[in-house]
Amino acid sequence: MKFYNMLQLDPSTLKKYIKESQTTKEKQLYFFAIITRAILLVVFSIIYISILTTFFGQKNSSMAVVLFCALLSIRFVDFGYKITHSLISLAIIFLILLISPLLMQNIPPFLGLIVNFLSILTILVLSCEKPEMGNGGLYIFGYIFLSGTQIGPSVFYQRAQMTFIGYLILASILYIKHHHKHKNTSLHQVLNDFDIYNQKSQWQIQIAFIMSALFFIGNFFNLNHFMWVGFACSSLITSYPININERLINRILGAFIGSFLFAIITPIIPPSLTTLYGPISGLCLGFSSSYRSKTIFNCFGALLMASSIYGIKEAVYLRIVNNLIGLIFGYIFFQIFQKFFIQRCLSKTISNKKTLNPYNY
Repeated sequence: MKFYNMLQLDPSTLKKYIKESQTTKEKQLYFFAIITRAILLVVFSIIYISILTTFFGQKNSSMAVVLFCALLSIRFVDFGYKITHSLISLAIIFLILLISPLLMQNIPPFLGLIVNFLSILTILVLSCEKPEMGNGGLYIFGYIFLSGTQIGPSVFYQRAQMTFIGYLILASILYIKHHHKHKNTSLHQVLNDFDIYNQKSQWQIQIAFIMSALFFIGNFFNLNHFMWVGFACSSLITSYPININERLINRILGAFIGSFLFAIITPIIPPSLTTLYGPISGLCLGFSSSYRSKTIFNCFGALLMASSIYGIKEAVYLRIVNNLIGLIFGYIFFQIFQKFFIQRCLSKTISNKKTLNPYNY
């Protein structure tokens, strides 16, 4: 395998190759690939996001982050249908990401509930023909992240420009990498296959239902640092198939360990070095292959920003509490959806069609 091809592999695959290597030289090569990959990702993310924020303003850094995450994914993951329709869907998704998270900040919570449900469901239907590929988690992360920013008209105009430029870049990559795939599958077929008795559609409806309900409660009660609640909840329910009990435990452990490590390390190091938390945690994420370890390292960047506003103790408290709120909410509403919507409302039809439950809980 060429070294360039090694760099395209995820950490879990590279670690598997290291374990299976027969010689020390092979092990060293794969280990060097992991290190190089992690460094390149951090360097590229800094350059890419810095360029976008330089031209379109620092207040639009959240959209720059979303565009960067989409860029990393779209090289490998397509939408599961013909390229012309995929390009249209990509435009619709980013139009939703541009407008809906900001729109819901300026409308009543009950109307926001409808906007969020329809927006999230549309994103999931358009991007998750193959939900196991992870598009659901990616674009819902972007939706939540963008919902946490409040901007004025002038900044919104810059964000719209950034989104358009970002779309052109993403569309070009999507076309180059995937134009030869799924030529016989159309978006019309995907939409026509949407059915509440279908496992994939149930998963999409469930996420839209839970996340829109969570947004409603967050807006209604004006929860502080609601993004953290949303991230915790979405990370619990957007994987496919869902192993909800395992993810619940790993998320709780990751949030606690990461928060406590931040609280222990930060007071004993020079303040000037805390600026390195972002790059260092990014490098560590490049080595991480488990959900728990990723959760641990994600704490550092988030807590660094929050601690500059609230102080270390308050930031750690908010991080842990908001994670618990999001996880408990997601777990309870997941069970409600499974028990009352799927097992009761649809039980007869599901049993007639002999569908299998894609959830392991």
